[in-house]
Amino acid sequence: MAPSSPVSGFAIASLVVSLVCLAPLGLVFGIIALVRISRRGERGRGLAVAGIAVSGVVLVLALLMMVGALRFSVWSGNSPGVPVRGGSGMSVFALETGDCFTPGTELSQDNQGPLRNGTAERLPCEEPHRGEIYGSFELTGQGAFPGTEEVMKTSRDRCGALLLDYALDLTAHGRLQTYFYYPDHGGWERGGRTVLCWAGKPQGDLEESIRKDESDFEPAQYAYISAFRPLLEAQLRAPQQGPDKDLATASRWAGQMAAAHAETARMLGEARGGLPGDVRGPAGEIVVIFEAAVPSWEQAARAADTGAFLAAIKQAERDTEVTVQLDAEIRAGVGLPVPENAAADRGEGV
Repeated sequence: MAPSSPVSGFAIASLVVSLVCLAPLGLVFGIIALVRISRRGERGRGLAVAGIAVSGVVLVLALLMMVGALRFSVWSGNSPGVPVRGGSGMSVFALETGDCFTPGTELSQDNQGPLRNGTAERLPCEEPHRGEIYGSFELTGQGAFPGTEEVMKTSRDRCGALLLDYALDLTAHGRLQTYFYYPDHGGWERGGRTVLCWAGKPQGDLEESIRKDESDFEPAQYAYISAFRPLLEAQLRAPQQGPDKDLATASRWAGQMAAAHAETARMLGEARGGLPGDVRGPAGEIVVIFEAAVPSWEQAARAADTGAFLAAIKQAERDTEVTVQLDAEIRAGVGLPVPENAAADRGEGV
């Protein structure tokens, strides 16, 4: 009986290493085994083929997993510094405070929801742009995702406080709205904790930077715009839900508005003496209007139901249009920019 041919060692090694997840090595050993078997007449072709097959499957699965992971990151818009799907430009999370930009995702009607396209085009602030980053912060905690509502509440509160340190004269740009990018559940699980705060117009573009500090103003200008900070801070804390859904929160805010009107009236009264003589009268009228609004805001804070709350708010804001016109007159008098809508009202002699 003729002796049997030896089994190829490379064939055995190919199958063994493929089974212990060393697929690239198993593939190489399998190919070497097939070559040696054909030349030397060794046994083990089945083992070599099996090793190659297992190694190939493992490599294909690994490749698919890699592609899947990359695709997930590409579609994600909530991980800092990660490239995202669509368009040219940079990730929104690569933007920094002071950057002017136009986002790849159009704002939704309710200004909420996931980023369908997390890229942004960074632009010079002197060119038309959709928004401007005015601050950022890191959410604390390394545990479980605290929930979308909690993250959004924290983002609103902290972004609102940062805005007035960045842009001292919000009125100069007409109506502005604050926005923020925040990590959702998926972003949180991947380590995202950054919240980006930005501002833009509800419709249309900004034409310049909103960034201003004390050095950008004359003393009278700075005193005048500073007097309105308490009121602006309270307005930025306006609740997201109406009194019909959350009367308690709306009532607390009304109390803050009462205190803010009183403080702004006091500060404006002090600043009035440093204003040009021809606008001291209008400044005094605003003081009177704000002081008169305080009792109505306090009444709203004590309202027993939605109807009473809304009635008190309506009374508190009855002179809003007059205040806007007086403010435009004062701003023109001290050399501050006058918003287009206020300028139009003044031109009509209203």
